Amino acid sequence: MNEDDLRLGDALRREADAVPVGPAPVDEVLRRGRATRRRRTTACAGGAVTMLAVVLALVPLSGRSPHPAPPPPATAPPVTAAPSGVRTVRPYEPVAIGHGIGMALLPDGRQNYVVGPGDLTATIDAARSYTGDNIRDDGLSSGKDIDAEHVLYRGAFHTGAVPSRIEVRLDSGERFAASMLRLQGDPGWGTYYAFGDPARGTEGWTVTAYAADGGVLVEQHFGNPAAP
Repeated sequence: MNEDDLRLGDALRREADAVPVGPAPVDEVLRRGRATRRRRTTACAGGAVTMLAVVLALVPLSGRSPHPAPPPPATAPPVTAAPSGVRTVRPYEPVAIGHGIGMALLPDGRQNYVVGPGDLTATIDAARSYTGDNIRDDGLSSGKDIDAEHVLYRGAFHTGAVPSRIEVRLDSGERFAASMLRLQGDPGWGTYYAFGDPARGTEGWTVTAYAADGGVLVEQHFGNPAAP
């Protein structure tokens, strides 16, 4: 027996005592009890709806928690790797590039480098006072050295972005993929080199530096005019 049943029993007894003649008004008392119970139920239901609305208001419509997880700890920005085919070297360091030839890049002056066979120590020391090639922005320099076994195409690039690759193309259409060297940091320049057939050493050549997306950074023709 719950609290409502006890109150209903008390009401019936009070009505019976108040009406000495005739049957007790049981129907009226039951109607009042039902009405009271409905009012309590409605009040409780309204409270539940209000509470539900408050809970829903705390949850964003996106479905995410109102208390998101804290962001991950800050880390240093990732280091951007040098483009493929570019080798970073130390200043004044002789680098073997093939066929007994070495190349060294100097931080003194502009686009300052030396290239040649054998020991480059004396050549490097002498080049410390050079200003190097004064290449304009988005420019290239180029030269070639010919012997009985090969032609060496070599030069410097001065571009806003480090080339993704450099290509040497002869006037006859033959192409060579050049290797590249650069100094540490961001000097804004570097060198390239490629070996070819001495039988074609008299031909003119074009050097093209490409960006990472395949676009041309700079292109320049050297030597003899291209054949018609």
